[in-house]
Amino acid sequence: MHMAEVRSRGCRNSMRRKILCGALFLLAVASRPGAAPLSEAEAIRRFETKAQAEIDSGRLSGVSVAWIDDQRVVMTAAFGWADKTRRIPASPATVYRVGSISKLFTAVAAMQLAQAGELDIDAPARDYVPEFRIVDPFPDAAAPTLRQLMTHRAGLVRESPVGGYFDPTEPTAEATVASLADSVLVHPPGTVTKYSNSGITVVGRAVETLTQLPFDRYQAERILGPLRMDSSGFLLNRDLKGRLATGYLPVALVEGGFQERRAPHFEFGILPAGNLYSTVEDLGRFLACLFAEGRGPEGDLIRPETLREMWRVQAPGATRGFGLGFAMGQHQGRNTFGHMGAVYGFTSQLVGLPGERLGVVVLANDDLAIGPVRRLTRHSLDLLLATKFGPPPPAEPDATPMDPPSPADIAALSGEYESRSYWARIEYHAGAGWRATFSRQRFDLVRSGPDTFRAHGRLGDDLEVRFERAPEGPAERLHALGQTFRRIDPKALPEPPLAWRALVGSYGPAFIPLIVSIRNGNLYAMTENEYDYRLTPLNRTVFHMPPGMYESEQIVFQLDRTGRAHTAVLANMPLARRRR
Repeated sequence: MHMAEVRSRGCRNSMRRKILCGALFLLAVASRPGAAPLSEAEAIRRFETKAQAEIDSGRLSGVSVAWIDDQRVVMTAAFGWADKTRRIPASPATVYRVGSISKLFTAVAAMQLAQAGELDIDAPARDYVPEFRIVDPFPDAAAPTLRQLMTHRAGLVRESPVGGYFDPTEPTAEATVASLADSVLVHPPGTVTKYSNSGITVVGRAVETLTQLPFDRYQAERILGPLRMDSSGFLLNRDLKGRLATGYLPVALVEGGFQERRAPHFEFGILPAGNLYSTVEDLGRFLACLFAEGRGPEGDLIRPETLREMWRVQAPGATRGFGLGFAMGQHQGRNTFGHMGAVYGFTSQLVGLPGERLGVVVLANDDLAIGPVRRLTRHSLDLLLATKFGPPPPAEPDATPMDPPSPADIAALSGEYESRSYWARIEYHAGAGWRATFSRQRFDLVRSGPDTFRAHGRLGDDLEVRFERAPEGPAERLHALGQTFRRIDPKALPEPPLAWRALVGSYGPAFIPLIVSIRNGNLYAMTENEYDYRLTPLNRTVFHMPPGMYESEQIVFQLDRTGRAHTAVLANMPLARRRR
């Protein structure tokens, strides 16, 4: 046998072994459960099951969804009702109020002008908005800039006295901004991130004053029109009104609990911060433009380098938080951009993964349905990523534990707790499992460890709740909502000041009451149908707001001759007592 033949046969045998090993490897990979990417058809089927469950449970009235893969629409779908009474089904073409997603479009408008050299976002905002004045108690602080306003680091109050979230009178943005002259900066500009609708409204006014165009018209001509977002607008027109979903609003009651009603409709004075109407189809077009680095059907909407700056977290040293308008975060370790929205009767979320060019839009016609909307968004992103990279996402844990807790375990965790901002009650119900009520909002708890749970409710999804037990005793503390709660015994607490009884009651509009109550010896204020917030007295009539929606702001009660409060001034917004 010639050596050449031996080498040839050896090579062939070696090649066969490599091919066989490769085939066995591929077979092993393919046979591994969940290793292959998920088909889009299966991903959609799984999502439909999840979305329909949210409708069937009553957690959502209606919801529309879009999945975007770069320039391609993977899916648009809708579930439930655009109007429950008239039995009008939701569709991908249903129009929703999208709340704070509006802020993304306001930031894009400002940055269009900035990249054209017409606007300096690091200049004082009052250089462009003459009516913007605010009381500044910080003598060494510089004036707020447009950059700080877009990143919620200007130190402004959350709402303006005129045109804010509580004001149904539909004032102009100019009047809304001018009313800030009666407000006080909460923090020195550039020092603290404090969310502000009034700040973004100032940015929108800068767009108006520079271009001499009404804000809604600028958006229609320079952004919505070029993106062919023909079912979107910052003011409601006849076409949009005909397809607008009915919003449903759980209104807080003085005696506790909530009562659902149809949401009121009016245009906001803070129009640039939260007045956009849109559909999942149109917002999918916006995502496609962002994935194309700012290029739309009619050319560049915004330059790639400008968009990259908008997606840069602006707070020094932070990796998550606000860019310019955009909220920057992570999902499965991948960077995300986007924003949530919550406005009377509607909840929305838009999220994009810039590296993978995958995005999701979820729009619902229920107020503060943050938990269900986030859950559907998270599930959508998991499924979309699985279609690209595998494996399929694991099944979520059952809401009902297999083994009920022991009586000692129930006694150790159940009871009343209180934090800097909230009160909490932990309970176990046979057949229903563990439940937590945080300042009126109920969450179902799914046990994830001996002393840890995941909380699911209307105002949040998959939130961690962790207990700390005393040695050989009950839980002393729990950690949730970013705060530490200590166990309390309501019977052992001192009586609150008698004068507080004259403050208890309901103030402001019927659809968004400020409800003042006493619990566990403390005064609480329910704001925006969300949570009871624990108030800290500064004197007999002035109270400090804790971390939350109106952090570091105040409630001032105005009393009549008998000492009974007739008005509560929340963050400079006077709210008259309601007669029952």
